[in-house]
Amino acid sequence: MKKILFVFISTLFFLSGIAANKVTVIVKNPISTQRNNEIVEINMEKIIAKLGLKESETLIVLDAKSKQIPYQLASCNGKKNKLLIFPATVKGYGTSIYAIQKGTPEKFDPKVYGRLVPERKDDYAWENDKIAFRVYGPALQATGEISSGIDVWAKRTDKLIVNKWYADDLAERQSYHEDHGEGLDMYKVGPTLGAGATTPYINGKLWYSKNFVKSEMLDIGPLRMTVELTYAPFKADKDEITETKIISLDAGSQLNKVEVNYSADAKLIPVATGIVMRNSKEEETYIPENKNYFLHAEPKDSINGTLYEAVIGKQPFTNIEIKEEHILGFQNVNSEEKYIYYQGAGWNKWGFPAFDDWKKYVKEFTEKLKNPLIIKVK
Repeated sequence: MKKILFVFISTLFFLSGIAANKVTVIVKNPISTQRNNEIVEINMEKIIAKLGLKESETLIVLDAKSKQIPYQLASCNGKKNKLLIFPATVKGYGTSIYAIQKGTPEKFDPKVYGRLVPERKDDYAWENDKIAFRVYGPALQATGEISSGIDVWAKRTDKLIVNKWYADDLAERQSYHEDHGEGLDMYKVGPTLGAGATTPYINGKLWYSKNFVKSEMLDIGPLRMTVELTYAPFKADKDEITETKIISLDAGSQLNKVEVNYSADAKLIPVATGIVMRNSKEEETYIPENKNYFLHAEPKDSINGTLYEAVIGKQPFTNIEIKEEHILGFQNVNSEEKYIYYQGAGWNKWGFPAFDDWKKYVKEFTEKLKNPLIIKVK
């Protein structure tokens, strides 16, 4: 009985928040699917106001057992340090309680990373504890290799490997195109959309931009990597288009969030987001009836296994078709407004033994997108 009373009193103290200058965060899950370490966002200005936080002071985030968990100050709409983010675990239809207060944060190992790689012709590469990606920059374009597509690196380690793989490859110790126990780059992009890039689609044609010309790191972990990429103006039929995109990857996720901003004289820009096809009888695609997303399975590789890709729309696509050597999802985008979608990949050698496992993951991801965690700050 004493133990039960102690737990009850401790819980009340934790929930009260005001007793120890803390902010209480109540996170509710509106669906039956458990949410594991899902990144939640809180307006940082609200936290500063409630705690009276000074510029020189730091924060800690505590779970219901008063144990510190990692957090990060993250960007919003291209502006840095606007959000406080942390991982929340909530049972189906359940509620979890967290607290934010002044204190000295413990050191946590970063689970994301990204950087410009000038030593490899201006690649921009990024990763988390599940997977890695890259896009191509101006130095590579100068060699004649032009692509605005998204590349995938398959990982089977939760360690951060981008720097190691580049260093080993450039020193000719070992190639990242071969699996040495941590994964490899087995994905072929070329002059395509790769694993989920977007480009204008006008008069039945894809109008590709070229390699990015500028990159700006907005978030560098430990929980979220965010980069803003700028592209040179390019022609799309009769229109000149300018393009920027913000790509973010959270710890534990197989999928990037992509925010594309197009600017043109035309108010409405037809666009296509796509995954390159391989013209093989062994590759597979999947398109649900609601057209919220589409999936692709690469042809089976007896040595390196099989990669699976996905594109998920924040809104259903107007249509999804296989054409122009891609599987394409179509949307009409208002100029000067964000076009938001998600793209990413999984590997049958780490986490997704079969295409059905990838289908299940993406279906649950879309369910979570439609039913976000409900957050109350007290």
